[in-house]
Parts: sequence; structure tokens; C-alpha cells
Amino acid sequence: MKKMKITVLLFLMVNIIGYSQSTSTSVSENNALTLHRITGSGGSGGVSRSYGQAMRFVNPPKAIDGSIYLFKKWKGSPAVIESKDKKTFVLDNINFNLKTNRFVTKISQDSIFVINMDKIDNINILGKVFKKIDSEIGTRIFEVVFESDKISILNFHSVKLVEGSVNPMLGRKNDKLIHKQAFYIHNEANTVQFKLNKKSILDVLSSNETEKKAIKNYYSRNKFSYKSIDDLKKVLNNLDNII
Repeated sequence: MKKMKITVLLFLMVNIIGYSQSTSTSVSENNALTLHRITGSGGSGGVSRSYGQAMRFVNPPKAIDGSIYLFKKWKGSPAVIESKDKKTFVLDNINFNLKTNRFVTKISQDSIFVINMDKIDNINILGKVFKKIDSEIGTRIFEVVFESDKISILNFHSVKLVEGSVNPMLGRKNDKLIHKQAFYIHNEANTVQFKLNKKSILDVLSSNETEKKAIKNYYSRNKFSYKSIDDLKKVLNNLDNII
């Protein structure tokens, strides 16, 4: 019976983008009734995995502090999802797996649905916009911090496992999962990692000493901080006028 339930839910999810003729649909929870309503599933027969697949998950036997998921809560942070054919819908009960670099949604207590991003343009959760992007470092899902016709700032979210120690002096008995971030400047030509500090920002934004001096003056004149991503976005918005 459990296998049949998961199969039915998967069938309802396979057309997650072509679910409706309307441009926006709101969903409160992932059950058979609401998923059927947004997918508009009929009796087409067969099961396609074009839009993702269902799988079981099992809690690890060893105690680990932290989580492999980006958001602390699954529910209460609805995701606004826009497909590449400009349809949108809102889906609750969704999270981002930092280990697999995949968006997932719960379809039962012990089953999740892995979302295929090939037909999705972007996913917006709590103001964070995520896209699947082809880059020099591979095809990955990034948070798009800034985007223009010429340049983008990408934030790659990942997770690192720090092993615990039996040494009581270290105060770290359990293994711990630590969330990591890496920023990139991305355009059609290349993708370059940088840090939020003066040297790194000046290196990635300028191609000569004249441009570097102009950017430094702009930061100084506006009392911007090199550690602020919001200030960097302001600089990028005016970069053509600065250099």
C-alpha cells in the first residue's frame, strides 16, 4: 500500500510544470489532493521522470549536529517557482539539500521528491533566488545574488562535515555539519571565485590600475564596505559609470 501511495504521488508530480493553464497556483501542503489540483493530471498513462523522482530518506544512525538542508524549516517558507515557459506556482514544504545541490519537497513522512531544474527558470524562497547555471566550475544550482545583462554574482551553498572527537578538551563530541558559502563573479566568458574583501573585489572588477583606482575612490566616496554584499551590488549597478 505504501509503495502504491508513493507511485501515485510520483505520477501526480511528473507534470509539475505543465500542471495548469493558469499563470499562478498556490499550494499549502503536498498531499494527493492538492498535487492533483496543480498538476491537472489526467490519465495519460506511464510515469516520466522528466521533472524529478521520489525516494525514501533514512535518518543517520550516528548523532550529527547541524543539517544538510539550507533552511531550518520545511514549512512556512513557501517557494515561488517559475518555469522556463513563464508559468509560476507556490509550493510549501520545500528545502535545498546542500550535500546533493538539489531542491527537494516532502511527499510523506519518509519520502521526498527531488526536483529536476531542467524545466525551471528559478526558485525564490524568502527572497533568495536560485537558478541552475552552466559555468566553468560545472553545472550547479546557485543563489543569484545579483544579475545584469553583463555580469552576475553567484553564491554557492554547500556543507562540510567536521568530525567529532573523544577528547573532552575539544568540546566536540558529535560530528557537525557546517554550512559554507562561496561567491563567484560570472559572465559569458568565465566564472571567478572571490572573497568579500578589498583585494579580491578590486582584482575581479578591474583590468588595470586606472579602473582599480576608480573603484577604490567610489567605495571611499560613498563610505561603502568591501565586506558588504549589498554595497557590492550598488557598485555593480554603477560599474559602467565608475570605470
